[in-house]
Amino acid sequence: MEHKETKSVFSIKNLDDILRIWNDTSISLQDIRHNLIPPNENIEGYHMPSNAFIYTIGAKAKVFLNDTPYQMERTGMFHGGKDTQLSIYPLGSWIEYYIVFYRAGESPFHRLQYAKLLKSVNPFLQQYGFTPSNPIFLTELLKKMFECWKHPTPLETFYEKSAFYQLVYEIYKELQQEQIDILLPDVVTQVKRYIKNHYQELIYIQTLATALQISRSQLHKLFVQQEGKSPQEYLMDVRLSQVKRYLVDTDFSIREIAYACGFANEFTLMKTFRKHQHMTAGEYRDKMAYLKRHEAMDYRSFFLYNEQGQVSIDKLFKEGERNMIRQIKHKALISAALSMMLLLTACSTTPVNTGTTDNSPTTEAVTQIPDTVAAEKDTRTIHLEYGDVEIPKEPKNVIIAYNQGDLLALGITPVGATFSTGAAFEDLAKNITEIDGWSVNPEELMSLNPDLIIWGSYNEKDYDTLSKIAPTLAGDFFSMTYEERLSFFGEVFNRSEKAEELINEFNQKLSDSREKLQEAGLIEKSVSCVEVRDGLIRAFQYGRGGNLVYDMLGLSAPTKLRETFENEESVDLSYEVIHEYMGDFILLNAGADTLIDNEMWENLPAVKEGRVIQASSDMFWFNDIISLSAQIDVITNSMLESSK
Repeated sequence: MEHKETKSVFSIKNLDDILRIWNDTSISLQDIRHNLIPPNENIEGYHMPSNAFIYTIGAKAKVFLNDTPYQMERTGMFHGGKDTQLSIYPLGSWIEYYIVFYRAGESPFHRLQYAKLLKSVNPFLQQYGFTPSNPIFLTELLKKMFECWKHPTPLETFYEKSAFYQLVYEIYKELQQEQIDILLPDVVTQVKRYIKNHYQELIYIQTLATALQISRSQLHKLFVQQEGKSPQEYLMDVRLSQVKRYLVDTDFSIREIAYACGFANEFTLMKTFRKHQHMTAGEYRDKMAYLKRHEAMDYRSFFLYNEQGQVSIDKLFKEGERNMIRQIKHKALISAALSMMLLLTACSTTPVNTGTTDNSPTTEAVTQIPDTVAAEKDTRTIHLEYGDVEIPKEPKNVIIAYNQGDLLALGITPVGATFSTGAAFEDLAKNITEIDGWSVNPEELMSLNPDLIIWGSYNEKDYDTLSKIAPTLAGDFFSMTYEERLSFFGEVFNRSEKAEELINEFNQKLSDSREKLQEAGLIEKSVSCVEVRDGLIRAFQYGRGGNLVYDMLGLSAPTKLRETFENEESVDLSYEVIHEYMGDFILLNAGADTLIDNEMWENLPAVKEGRVIQASSDMFWFNDIISLSAQIDVITNSMLESSK
């Protein structure tokens, strides 16, 4: 592998050796071809029988040498060795091309030295592409060479060979000057091809970006510019397209189709399908079956075939050219292992041969990301205990577990978050997609196209999965103090001033509430924070409002409950003993109807005298800044009202 890679790398440092090889090699021309490709046709997967220079003229086109794509604007000069697979795709207009096939024989002189040079560098196998600075000269030169090839005479044959050396001279002169427009591999096309071949597998966009040696945000930006959608959206479109074909043309179950198209299970598929198609998968299958029954002769758009393989090229090309197309129909798919290998080797930062391991300075002819893109520093680094995380400067699509209220307070609406039912911010979260925060569901998260994930816990396995979907900040943010958490989120989203403002406003509300309770003679009263669970009463020291009541407002728990809290953060109480643990006030996280006709509950002094602070079952589950502010109002207003 090392020997093959070394031979295929073009580097300015070994240009003298390359030219020495060209000078000593016996060259014979094999063929010169010229033709046109209309916009609706292409050359795909042509197996080059010998080394060749390919020159393209016209509008935009994609040119593939093996699996490495290049974006051509008007003209392009390419070189590939024997057995290279050539594909040319016009993008909107006709493309004219010349191909000059040649064979390099052994040098009749200095054979040992020649063989040694070939082991270090082989110019006949090198792969590269660039936009020539003098296209008119090259066009005229190749035109004359083709005319001579069609009408061979001894004089014309001599011209062909001399013109070929002139062509080689002009090419290497431009490569040496390093002032030409190097054609860079099209990373978007590489990702699209990989997705189309591997949509049924678990694909992480972060992994593809890493393999292409660009940042995830750079890949996202390039993808949106070229395709009008993100890589995740493109992946979902490909998967759903395959789902629709299976639904129409097979009797496979939804579960079988889900696994065949890259979904974790049928539930994820059904949820995603309804979101994108506004109907269930079953409804879609029934609708398409009805259309097929009534339009059987005309309805053909869902047959399972590779549309790229339907190339009617014969009407344009002569018989000799048809051989270039015959291989296309059998090369639509490649194996997973080979595709990944080609993807990885096609995106090395070394030039020309993208699989090289040579780190020495080169002309970087084909793989360097354009300076205009690389120079855009649109990320920054967040430091966490488990390491540094590079995140977008301005995250747009954020997924967060459990602390969405803080983000909403900062003016950021996540695209996905855990449940918001009963929260003080429930109305603000009505357009947020609900996710499962207890376990990681990659397909569910990827369908939201996140560019940042904030996860409520850290473990290595989950983090490895999440970080492949998007940059991930993981930790027990729920257990942070409100000041710590809001300050952290303010830093992450460049809203530190807003975070400080919210903290100051909340601290002022906290101070005002304590003062009001003090003036009403209630600050010394005891409070029990409880919920109803499985036929028991559970009392909390920190959860269900306990942290707010005891630590922030400075109220106390009744004596026996306080003693219990020295060893436990919560305690389950049977109704027979609850009178020993209930305080002057009870903060009840449950509906009042839950305890109707419960005599032991109704006989509690706080219940009989109307000193129950009633909250919805979920309101005090949250501890973000919006929830805490609303919870203070509920507690303070209820206690003041009961004291009257």
